Amino acid sequence: MSSQPPPPQDINALLHAMRTQIGALTSQLAKMQANPPAATPSVEKKFNKKIWVKANWDVFSDDFEVATAVLSRLKGPVAGRYAQVRLQECYTAGVWPTWDDLKKEIEKYFKPQAERDWAWQQIYLFKQGNLRTDNYVTRFLALSIQRGLGNEHAVELLERNVNPRIAEQIYLQDTRSDDLALAAEEVRRVELRL
Repeated sequence: MSSQPPPPQDINALLHAMRTQIGALTSQLAKMQANPPAATPSVEKKFNKKIWVKANWDVFSDDFEVATAVLSRLKGPVAGRYAQVRLQECYTAGVWPTWDDLKKEIEKYFKPQAERDWAWQQIYLFKQGNLRTDNYVTRFLALSIQRGLGNEHAVELLERNVNPRIAEQIYLQDTRSDDLALAAEEVRRVELRL
């Protein structure tokens, strides 16, 4: 697939052609949404958007169609606005990203933040409960690395969410550390003494 449409004689002709093509794609999408092909729900749940693009690859004739199809499906306050701005940039420059480039770009902007947000929610609510201390500390450390927490904040969360008897012993024995690795080892040592 080429990364640019053929050079136009007139920019207005190019814009008109793009609008016509977007109108046709929008109309086609509306018809498909009104009369979706029969598929079992279990099959639909297994397909993600990347697979949809790969499965429908022969429908797209160039990078313009791939980019507009993918970007037009991004919804929500952040992703939707990103898609609007990105489409405008592509229209203005007349350069459309390839599917591989677009996939990398979208993952770069959205995947890391989603993972960090998920890790933050998990670590913030993650209590030791009935978990073995070693398993709790290992999982806590993994989540803190994934979230990118600083030492001081991670130590506070570790102490707040670990078994209260362990936290109490750490304070009573005055073995608290501001370093996460040392604090995690102290949690393990105290658990062995209880």
